[in-house]
Amino acid sequence: MKTSQITKYLFKRQIVILGEMYLVTFAAIYILPLLLSLITGTLHDYSFVRILKTSPITGFFSFFMFVIATLSYENFKFLIQNGISRKTFFEAQITVYGLFILIGNTVNLVYNYLIYTPMTNRDTFNIFMTAYAKFFSNGIITVIFNFIFSALTLVIMTLIGMTIGSFLSLFSKTWQRILLVATPIIGGVTMIYIINALETSSLKMTWVEHFAELILGYHRSGIYNPFPMMAFMLLISVIMLAIVRYLFSKKQLKRE
Repeated sequence: MKTSQITKYLFKRQIVILGEMYLVTFAAIYILPLLLSLITGTLHDYSFVRILKTSPITGFFSFFMFVIATLSYENFKFLIQNGISRKTFFEAQITVYGLFILIGNTVNLVYNYLIYTPMTNRDTFNIFMTAYAKFFSNGIITVIFNFIFSALTLVIMTLIGMTIGSFLSLFSKTWQRILLVATPIIGGVTMIYIINALETSSLKMTWVEHFAELILGYHRSGIYNPFPMMAFMLLISVIMLAIVRYLFSKKQLKRE
């Protein structure tokens, strides 16, 4: 079976999951408060516009991409059992995620520029616009680099999800549960220890601050340069893509 056919199959399956996520989120954020207002008799306090202004609508997409990328084992299992190679599945899945990111990122920016900004009178609707918009003097160039920066952010979130999902698939369900519970705890404790150690050492986190300033594109003028951060995200994406490719090559079907 050709990669294009697998791509169409995965796209149709996962676009439905993406739509279901949006429906559930919409119901939980907008419909549920309305129902609770009706039940409690506080309908006069309900404001759809106010909720719309304060809800991170475009931010949901990056989380959804992370979830979809993490939970790809069932598709992998079905296709491998039907004679599809790991290479074909990997290429098709990457293509689908790339299409999702292209479409989702475009919709997000169109919404932010044409609806969110006029409605709230705020143009700091994402990381790029908050930190890097002042670097460019041309509005069109700002939009272009906003699109690229946002796309790189989505790519990293997706690849993190793929990495976690691929790594967990190497273990039994019991070990998956243990890792899901233990890893955040161990990571949090380790991070706290490292931060405390750095703060109490003679370094006082100086090297960390300098490295962060370099990556973030900090300048004494207060105007941040987005190119170091974009280059860093691109490098991280390439490294993570290689890791995911390796994990996919080791992925095994688990006995149920």
